[in-house]
Order: sequence, then C-alpha cells, then structure tokens
Amino acid sequence: MTKIITVTNQKGGCGKTTSVISLAAALAKRGYSVTVVDCDPQMNATQAFGVQAEDLGEDQFTVIDAYLNKKQAVDIEMDFPERLGGLMHLVPGSRGCSSVQLRFDASLNEKLASQEITHIDADNLKDQQRHRLKDSLDSLQGKRDFVIVDTGPELGFVMTTTLIAADYYIVPMIPSGYDLRGLKLLIKAVAQIRDRYQRNLTLLGVLLTKVKRTKLDQDIKEMLLSVFAEDDLFKVEISDSVRHREATLYGQSIHEHAPGESASTQYLELADEVIERVGSPAPLSKAKNADSEAGEVNPENLEMEAEHG
Repeated sequence: MTKIITVTNQKGGCGKTTSVISLAAALAKRGYSVTVVDCDPQMNATQAFGVQAEDLGEDQFTVIDAYLNKKQAVDIEMDFPERLGGLMHLVPGSRGCSSVQLRFDASLNEKLASQEITHIDADNLKDQQRHRLKDSLDSLQGKRDFVIVDTGPELGFVMTTTLIAADYYIVPMIPSGYDLRGLKLLIKAVAQIRDRYQRNLTLLGVLLTKVKRTKLDQDIKEMLLSVFAEDDLFKVEISDSVRHREATLYGQSIHEHAPGESASTQYLELADEVIERVGSPAPLSKAKNADSEAGEVNPENLEMEAEHG
C-alpha cells in the first residue's frame, strides 16, 4: 500500500518544506518511489525541485486542479528521470491554494442565494470539497511507495484536506516555546479530523529541527514529553545547518548538495525510522519484480514434469 504522509505545523519557519524534500529524497535513496505534493501557496517545495511558477506551462496541471476536481494526481505529477534514480516525482504547487476556500465558499453562497441548494446540501458539498485532494491522491495507490505532502502554516481548509488525505502526519518543530503553544490547536484539529473524517490518521512522529544542542533546546524537549509520549518523538534530531539553505538556493536535495555530511545523514536516519514506523514495506518495484519472478514458468521444468508424467 502507498503511504501518504502529511508534514504539518501551523507555525511557519519550523522546517516543513526542508523536511518534506529531504525526507522524500532520503526515501528515494533507499530505493522507494516518492511523490511530493506541494499544498503550500508559497510553492517552496516546487521551487526546491528547481521548478519556478513561471516555468509551469499551460499544459502542466498543478495541485489546484486536484482541488477543482479536474485531474487525478497521477495525471498531474512531474517526473525527474535524471535525479535520484528517477524515483522522485512532484505534484507542483499553485498560488491559487491560498484562495481555494474563498472560491468554494463563493460558489456555495451563490447557489444558496439562488435557492439551487439547501443548507444541508451545502454541508454535503463542503464535505465533498474537503475530500477532493484525497480522491485525487488515491490515484497514486500502488504506483508510489510514499506520498509526502507539504502544507502552509495556516490551520485552515487546505491543511485540513491534507490531513484528511493522509495515513500519517509528521510535526516538525523547532525548540521554541511558541511552537509548543501552537501545538495545542493542531492536536485539537487532528482529533476532530479523526472523529469526523479519517479515523486511521496516525501521528508518525514529532521531529525536532534546527536543533542547536543548548540547554534551552533540552528544556524544550523535556516540555514536549509532557505533551507526547517518548516514542512519539523521532530519535533523530535535525541540527541547524547552513547546508539546507544552500541546497534550497541551488534547487537540490540535501543528499545531492552535501552527500555524506551530517545534514544529509540525519535525514537518511529519519527515512529509516519512517520506514520502520510504517511497517518496513519493501519498495513496490522490488515487490512487483518478486511477484513477476515467482510467476514465471521455466520451460525446462515443464519438460521435466512431462517426462515424469
């Protein structure tokens, strides 16, 4: 089964996009096929692939087409055959994500005003709209090992839809009192989504990023343990490193920009933890090859069976 993971925190500057790209690329280096879905209106994950908004031609669909119920993710994603063994794919972002809820609300209000629909109809349509991203991403089931979703910092419609679409979520956070206070609202939102839409939504882990190994960082970690179980925190912590900013500037993953350095190896360790936490699935390509080999018939064996008749 394809594992869909949303990386989310309503606090900006906590390393969401860096973690999305670095984790996805680490999984690709481990042999897994990965699609990154950019649901942040700032399109930072798209730019991390070296793709600028102005580079997207009219024939290239984006994540907004999933929200508008026009295209399946499998028909939207871009391939990068020359990078990381061709295992990295991208559903590019759109600045239109920032206004998608306003567009939906305007359409519903217009239909209500013209008495085309009732308020009950409007509630049902809102639920359908919240499921459109999930319906689109479901087209990647069995085609990718992992789908990693990047989100913006607003705990609104778009972030809600990414959590509805996900099997798991990761919360990256910097050791900061502000991040701790912001977690309460996110935890409440996740509980509501579990109750109403996605009962199997599971916390994969809290990821500490931009860690500087100070006493304050350690104190924040101790405070986190009053909110989460120790197993809820990833064992690996991501150190603060200029290498991540350099990789972003050059449109590369950290593993392409600084292979072998701690900035890269930490995310490779995170990938190993993620693989273990979701059940250590074998890459789909290997599983398919194994199935194919198991199903092959050796003509020599058939001849021997015939002889022994």
